[in-house]
Order: sequence, then C-alpha cells, then structure tokens
Amino acid sequence: MDRAVIVGTFEFIGFSLCKHFLEQGCEIDGIHFNKEKENALISEKRLAIGRNANFYEKNYSSWIKSKREIIKNDVIFIDIYDLYIKNELASLREKELIEEFLIKNLAEFKELQVKIAFLLPIQWLKDISRTHSRLEDAIEILRENNISVSSFYLPVIYGPWQPKEFSFHQALANGKRVMISEREWIHDAIFIDDLICFLSDCADKLGDSCLLMSSFTGHWQKCAEYLSLDYNENWRSPDLAKGKVIEKAIKCSVKFSEGLEKQRSHILSLESLDGL
Repeated sequence: MDRAVIVGTFEFIGFSLCKHFLEQGCEIDGIHFNKEKENALISEKRLAIGRNANFYEKNYSSWIKSKREIIKNDVIFIDIYDLYIKNELASLREKELIEEFLIKNLAEFKELQVKIAFLLPIQWLKDISRTHSRLEDAIEILRENNISVSSFYLPVIYGPWQPKEFSFHQALANGKRVMISEREWIHDAIFIDDLICFLSDCADKLGDSCLLMSSFTGHWQKCAEYLSLDYNENWRSPDLAKGKVIEKAIKCSVKFSEGLEKQRSHILSLESLDGL
C-alpha cells in the first residue's frame, strides 16, 4: 500500500494506524475530527508524527464539503470506533459522510479501485437492523457496486494512546475505583499493536466483514484482574446479529501485563501535559 486516507487521524486507532503507515513510507491524508477541540494531547500526537513530508492533515468539516482528490488504489480507513466509545458520534455527521462522500463518489471509487475499511465497535452488531441501518445500507450499496469494503468490529482495544473513557486507562492513570462505562465491551480485548499489524497486513485485500477477537481466552478479564478492577463476573456477552460476519482471532504478540505496562509508561510520559 502506497497511500491511505484516515478519517479520524487523531483518534486512538486512527492515529496508531497513521503513525504505523508513515513509518512504512506511505503517504497519508489525515482527516481530523473536531478541530475546534484542540488540546495538548492532539499537539503531542502531531509531535509524535513530526514534520513528515508524507502527512497531509485536513479538517473534517472542510474536507467533507470539498472536492476531494481520490487517487487510484487509495485505501480509506474510517475510524468510528473511537467516536462511539467517547459518545461523540455526532462528529461523524453521518448523513453528509454517506451522501456527500460515499454515495457521491461511487463511480470514481470503482474506476480507481479504491478500498474502504470501517473501524466499528463490536456493539454495532447488537442492533444492526435499526440503530445503524443508514450506514449499513451505504456499505451494502458500496458492495453492490463492486467496491472493496470491510467492516471490522472491535472489542476493547488497549495500549498507548487509549482514551480516558476506558476503564484500563482510568485504572492505570489514577489507580482509584473505576466505573466501567456501558459503552465498554468487557468480553474481550486486543492490544493496539496487534490490531494495527492485522489491519496493515490486510489493507490491500479488503472485502470481508470481520468480528475481531483475541487469540487469548479471557483477555479482558485477565487485564481487569491485573488492574484490580471491580467487575461482575456474571456479566454475559449479549447476542450479536453476526449475520455474514467472519470471526477472526488476532494473535497476541505480548503478554497482557506487558501491554498494560506499556500503556502505563505512556500515560506517565504524558502527565506533564495540560488538558489531559
């Protein structure tokens, strides 16, 4: 892959993807949500990327309204996962994204062999027929027009840059009693580096919808126990409307405790920043 567009380039997964692809020498159009909410964390992420000549940052509000340059074999990642976790789905402006970008450019996507990947929370599968029908309908239209599109449904992703809304981050940052949000999936977890490697490996062959799961059974629970989180062991995984979604196990490259300690070290390195 030579070039990617990352919608949500300063979100947790979007940024980790962006950084990885830049290190591989790829050219990146980074689309940034909520530019009006600039803070020290965004500034730190810019510093982490550095003045990379292959990185072109664009504001989402301007980008969604503009005549966007689409190049042959572009891979477009749309990070919705983070917005769901932070309860900021309104930032996506779903109607505009679908009508002004996805549907409007169908012919161009097909001609230029563009590939599109949606990064979604696993909860998206709980009520796919009603709550998220608009986006799912758009994905079906893309497929009907022979455009390579994948939806990746993700459990808890942890590691450096994990948002403060997650219980792991809260436990690592202050060690106090943590309240687990109803938006957090407590039935599985994947370390961020393992997810990024998987997404990078399949970037040139998108097309399937996959529910991603850890190869390590009880991954979230082991992390929670390591962090002494108070959670209900009887919580059951809700039924998911999986349909044609394929389940794929992501191999763990590090022990869960090592992944959490990497996250802890990163949090400590950012403690001096204002606004975190």
